[in-house]
Amino acid sequence: MIDRVFKRRLAVVLLSLFLSGFTVQQNTTEQGLYFVSLEFAEAQVKVGKNSMKLFIGDRKSKAPVKEKLDIDIVPWMPAHEHGAGDLPVVRELGKGQYSVERVNLSMPGLWEIYVRINKGKKGEDTAVFNINVK
Repeated sequence: MIDRVFKRRLAVVLLSLFLSGFTVQQNTTEQGLYFVSLEFAEAQVKVGKNSMKLFIGDRKSKAPVKEKLDIDIVPWMPAHEHGAGDLPVVRELGKGQYSVERVNLSMPGLWEIYVRINKGKKGEDTAVFNINVK
């Protein structure tokens, strides 16, 4: 059952990539607690404020996390050792999905997007995504 659900979700993501040119990346958190998918609204992430969607699921089953999570998004430019001037705004949509607005990437180059997830007793876990900004 889970494999079928995951395969359908993957097919939808791939279809949206093909039709819309979305920038999608997937990763497992550093402690292995979660599966995280990050999707920018543009095919090419550009300098300035960007929007993205975030999906957080169970690492093994990929099923959406049902419990409420405290999410922080931290953009970081390693080449210049600085972050963004203001932090993005995260809004829970339900079923493991979140919208993230005002991801301010102030210059071209390689950026790291840190997704910090805090879930009480499970503690904090982080997924890191590399984004090339034009």
